[in-house]
Amino acid sequence: MAKSKTFDYKSDWFQYFEGVLKNEYKDDEDFQNKIKANIVESNYSSIKDFEKSHKEIKLIPSKETTFYNIQFKGQRKTPHYLYLDIEDERFWVIHNIESQEEILAKINDIFCKSYLQDHIYIPNQMMEKYWTDYSQDSMGVGLTFDQLFLEEEDQFSFGSEEDFEYNIDFTLRLWPKRRNTMKFILKKFKEIDLPINFSYLNYIFQNENNEILMKENFFRDGRFTVEKGIDLYKHIKFIDKIKEDYSSKINIIEENRVDWEKCKGEIFRINFQKKIDPNTVVSILKKNFSIFRIFLFYLYRSKDYYFYECLDEHTGGKFGLQIFDNKIYINIDSQSCGNLIMRLFTNLQNHLSPDLKLEIDNHESIL
Repeated sequence: MAKSKTFDYKSDWFQYFEGVLKNEYKDDEDFQNKIKANIVESNYSSIKDFEKSHKEIKLIPSKETTFYNIQFKGQRKTPHYLYLDIEDERFWVIHNIESQEEILAKINDIFCKSYLQDHIYIPNQMMEKYWTDYSQDSMGVGLTFDQLFLEEEDQFSFGSEEDFEYNIDFTLRLWPKRRNTMKFILKKFKEIDLPINFSYLNYIFQNENNEILMKENFFRDGRFTVEKGIDLYKHIKFIDKIKEDYSSKINIIEENRVDWEKCKGEIFRINFQKKIDPNTVVSILKKNFSIFRIFLFYLYRSKDYYFYECLDEHTGGKFGLQIFDNKIYINIDSQSCGNLIMRLFTNLQNHLSPDLKLEIDNHESIL
């Protein structure tokens, strides 16, 4: 049993968590909780600036400059602990083995919804790629579609009531009894035009003898929950793969931001598959600020589109939106955070249509 909930070295933390995974601490209260992790995006220039902005937590340094213990008081004033890895200064990883009820809201408030902190946002194209590449042999997947674009009095935003696939809400948890059947099920869903929008994927990592080394769920907002296993290293490497892939997409976005002084940059475009009234898009963006985190200020209307100057609540960055009935142009400058593009695009997929496409002006999709 661990004598302390804080660690001087990342290796010490790793050994404790791996021991919990292997049931070596059955008498420890932490044994009842699952090992969890979150990838979050940070725009703080230093960990010290982050600490100054969050007085409700206690940052306990280790003897490694990229690993920190974090302590905070829970609902019953009992201490809880997080373990923060900032080896990547932009994309942090938070590990914990606390109660989900106690920890999830706290992580969201401090690391995902406060100024300069945000979730990561995995678009549907990337989730499907991860499912294809890593988890087709798994036994579970979550699908969700929360349609926010229904107009008042049940008027349909997309054509008529017959356009059923765009006008429904659903949550499905698929858990076939036999492996390798998920591909068949999802193929049939596509044939009936059911919006396939991944909310989480179940992963199984095995050795050459088909023994389970790690089984865990990965959610589109960058959360990981370990179900069982014996090899924590598989979990850590999986997190690193997702983090590196997402970081590469953000780098592409930010390399194409508009820099007026250098006369370089591109416009980003979100393509709709069906036409929608631009007023409906604007209305939903305004009504669901907690989801999109942007302020819209009307500038003018042309024959074909509405133009809005916008403010990103995450960093205070300014950007422009041109909203047509079949696409949106997004113009972000060199000071804007690239995660804005992923947040806007992914949430439009989650609440408008999973088959939206993201392009850099007239180039192919970056995803």
